Amino acid sequence: MPATDSPPHAENGERPPTEVRLMALEARLTALQVDLAVIRASFATKEDIQRVLTLLYEHKIEFQAAMAKQREDLHKSLMSHMWKLYGFASLMLGGVYFIARYVH
Repeated sequence: MPATDSPPHAENGERPPTEVRLMALEARLTALQVDLAVIRASFATKEDIQRVLTLLYEHKIEFQAAMAKQREDLHKSLMSHMWKLYGFASLMLGGVYFIARYVH
C-alpha cells in the first residue's frame, strides 16, 4: 500500500493532473499571445479605415466625372445618328413621292 503523504501517481513517475493542466494552459496562453500579436499587427486602425474611405470617395468623384463624359459622348453620337437617319428617311420619302407623282 502506498504512503499516505505521497500522491498516487508519484510512484510511477507521472506528473500530477494539476501540473499537466497547468502546462496545457501555459501552452494555450502562449498560442493566444502569438495570435493577439498577429491581430494587432495586421488589423486596420481607425486612421487606416478613414484613409481608405477618403480614397474611395475621391475615386467615386472621378468615376462620376468619367461617366458624365461618356454619357455626353453617347448623347452626341445618338443625336448625330438620329439626324442622319432623319435625313435618309426624308430623302427616301421625297424619292417615293417623286416616283409616285411623276413616273407613274
